[in-house]
Amino acid sequence: MDRRAKITVLAVALSLAGVSVHADTIADLPYRIGGDGRVSTDVFLDGQGPFNFLLDTASSRTMLFEHLRQRLKLEPSQAGSLKVYAMNNIGSAVPVKPRELRLGDWRIADLTLGVLPDEMRGPDDAAVADGILGMDALAGHFLMVDHDALRLKLMDPKGADTDIYRRWPSAELTPYQAKDIDVTLWWLRAKFGDQSVTALLDMGSGITMLNWNAAEKLGIRRAAFAKEPIPQSLRDALGTLEPVVTVKGLTITMAERTFPAQTVIVANAAVFRYFGLDGKAAAIIGPALLRYNSLAIDFGKRRIYVGPTSKAADAPS
Repeated sequence: MDRRAKITVLAVALSLAGVSVHADTIADLPYRIGGDGRVSTDVFLDGQGPFNFLLDTASSRTMLFEHLRQRLKLEPSQAGSLKVYAMNNIGSAVPVKPRELRLGDWRIADLTLGVLPDEMRGPDDAAVADGILGMDALAGHFLMVDHDALRLKLMDPKGADTDIYRRWPSAELTPYQAKDIDVTLWWLRAKFGDQSVTALLDMGSGITMLNWNAAEKLGIRRAAFAKEPIPQSLRDALGTLEPVVTVKGLTITMAERTFPAQTVIVANAAVFRYFGLDGKAAAIIGPALLRYNSLAIDFGKRRIYVGPTSKAADAPS
């Protein structure tokens, strides 16, 4: 019996025994959905963990927060700092290099991470997250987020196991290479109401946001809110002194899926300036929009696939 026949027989035997065979799955992880819709999962560093890392498709690299650096006793791995984009902001981070980062059974050796200050705190002053899982760990894979099973998978993009997800409605992702930082962001076309808008896919953002150019096209006039006070916390978080407005009941269409009765923030956040979109109609789509839908992303083929609405959406609250 040749090698291929032996593998086939083994696969059939495991299937009959009730054991699933997923040769194309590189990492299979549990994940959680926070109150703001953001997705987090389990990450192990140097054999310790699990630690709670936020999934962020708009983060230039994987990062950890200062409290975790202290716990792991990681010292700077090189002189100077890293310029990074994450959480709708551009800043600098101290570089560290743990021996190993592990996602499920998949191990990544000698990956340089950035260290960010402990600014994300909950009501009890506890850390909201230990780190951010960025594109340096995600980009080479087919990313599958199963909202019914609450499992996150990194899969071989050439594997047959991805075929079923490619049948879902999809949209093209357009890469954007920033000029002054080593990061590729992903854009797609979405409709807010009846207006087509360029939208950044940012799984690390807890909100869906329109800039004022897009809002004006929907008939929401900036001048009507010019005298409204802006809380200092919003000024700091969004990097703007212009009006910030919440809009409810908006219909958003993306990848041939329609999401009715959505709440969005209208603000000229600093992120739009960073990428030259302050003069155009633009948006940020975060995971809150997709919290009841499974989704898959093939970064190599530049497509996002949106699955049917999860059973959780119909469950009583």
